[in-house]
Amino acid sequence: MNELIEENPIFGDFFNEWRIKRVNKLLEVFGKDWFKGKTVLELGCAFGNVGLYLETLGADVTYSDARQECLDEVLKKNPNATTIRIDQDSEWHLDETFDLVVHFGISYNLKNWQQDIINAIKHGKFVALETAVNKFSNEIEFPIKNYSYSHEYHGAFNNVGSLASVALFEKTFDSQGAKYKRYDDADLNISGCTIYTYPCDKIKGAKAHNEVYLTAWADPKVSGGRKFWIIGEQTWQNTK
Repeated sequence: MNELIEENPIFGDFFNEWRIKRVNKLLEVFGKDWFKGKTVLELGCAFGNVGLYLETLGADVTYSDARQECLDEVLKKNPNATTIRIDQDSEWHLDETFDLVVHFGISYNLKNWQQDIINAIKHGKFVALETAVNKFSNEIEFPIKNYSYSHEYHGAFNNVGSLASVALFEKTFDSQGAKYKRYDDADLNISGCTIYTYPCDKIKGAKAHNEVYLTAWADPKVSGGRKFWIIGEQTWQNTK
């Protein structure tokens, strides 16, 4: 899985373990053989490590990111890569439906995250979605603005993100008639960083204040860790 290890520190270090754990979950759900001959869209691809690994399994990958600088790094690694610049905070459409849309670590960096999730569902037979969430059980989100990341590529392209609840994500899936399964699995956890086993259904009564911006999506008042879903037009068991 060398393709998942990024030497550039912008998306190396912690991100290497993060990618490996998320890709291992993909392989657990789909199996390695499933990817051969499949079409994959990697949204918010950064330097393309996930897609480059899936190519070694036989997938035909299209790479997208809001930052051309990231797509240029992908092309340095694979000059024949198909790249498309997409600002996911805007309405976007491609003339293709993919077998799988990879949507890792993006939604909390978007203001219009619901529109983007719906776009992803429309473009994929399956969507692998991973994101930070807030800890409240009701349908609620908190805007995020001016959080200082360690590098500008880690943050919102348009400077405003959203920390939404699990309930609000799953309401969005339901609105599209999409089947889905959430994986609250300990093997996704990275101690002290990204936790997927936090409960999301025990704290009620919070109210969103859309005019009050959080300064960090990990604000302890609202942080609920992270969640991972497979969303599809058929049951996920049929993928193996």
